Amino acid sequence: MTESHLDDMEAEVFELPTNITTIPQTPVQSYIQETLAAILDEMSSPEGQPSITLKQRGKKFASLFINPQTQALETSEMQTYTTYRWPGRDGNEAWRFTVALRVLAAIAEAVQEGLVISKRDIYYSDPACFGTQRTVDALVDDLAHTMGVDRTALYVDTLVPRTQDIHKIDLADVAWAVYRRLASSNYHIRSAAGKGILVTGKGYPDLNTRAFVRKLFDHSRQLTKRPQFYALVDGDPDGMAIMATYKYGSVAFAHENRNLNVPGLHWLGLRVTDVVAGADPLGDNMLIRLTKRDRKKVVAMLSRNPIWAANGPEPEWRVELQQMLMLNVKAETEILYDMEGGLTRWLDRKLCSR
Repeated sequence: MTESHLDDMEAEVFELPTNITTIPQTPVQSYIQETLAAILDEMSSPEGQPSITLKQRGKKFASLFINPQTQALETSEMQTYTTYRWPGRDGNEAWRFTVALRVLAAIAEAVQEGLVISKRDIYYSDPACFGTQRTVDALVDDLAHTMGVDRTALYVDTLVPRTQDIHKIDLADVAWAVYRRLASSNYHIRSAAGKGILVTGKGYPDLNTRAFVRKLFDHSRQLTKRPQFYALVDGDPDGMAIMATYKYGSVAFAHENRNLNVPGLHWLGLRVTDVVAGADPLGDNMLIRLTKRDRKKVVAMLSRNPIWAANGPEPEWRVELQQMLMLNVKAETEILYDMEGGLTRWLDRKLCSR
């Protein structure tokens, strides 16, 4: 990082809102006011060292447990903090303080104006300063964790509407909720199991997708005839982890899982054992060998995460991972297209048998 670039950032740091005392005292706005006021106070002193302190999110697999009341993956570890100061010990700390302040300033403006912005909006306000989108993503999540709120409370949102803005959900004709893969064929309308809702997070789900599915789940519990929630994922370590994220939550957001998990989620497939022992001979070309990364991930899941523990809540999931590791194979959902009747017939059989 060049000295001139740091000089530019230093100049920009002083372009802070001076009317922050007019912000109402909600928890988020109170944090913003106190933090920016402290920074301005330090900047007014010749020897001042303005700083921003953030709570550290949980370390991977550290002190995790399944809460018996919420059925969510949570953490019991002690809270730790990281402080970034200006000018700091070196250029890297100065940069970290600057980008954290820029993100906080963007959030302050959004909150004060009542305008929802995206993380990409923040990044593209100065991509040269932030470097990568990941920098903004991490800081937004860190700030939300520090304030003890979810990301939507910061007026930073993505594709799915904020759950508090959803006034009504009509689930009267819904029998199940699964995966968006079949949306183009209107399977959610034509299924032999009845009408449903198809949802995808395009891989590992973001917080808003998880919040949306949780909103559906919470509403469904008020109905006399409750729709069921199913997960259709690839028969590989990542597919199993994606399903676990919906049902129990993620390690990175253990502090938010109790408000996002869907404890009533059922595993529909795909099981590697179903493919290996299937009635239709598919041939070895339909199965994929585990990569070194896959095997490492399976071992980590089995040994470090309480979801997959020997005495954990999902013994069937654990057995599937063990068999996957033993057979050294995995299978993608697309394999179902080559089965008798194709994917839709396979889904009909699975759903109607439950």
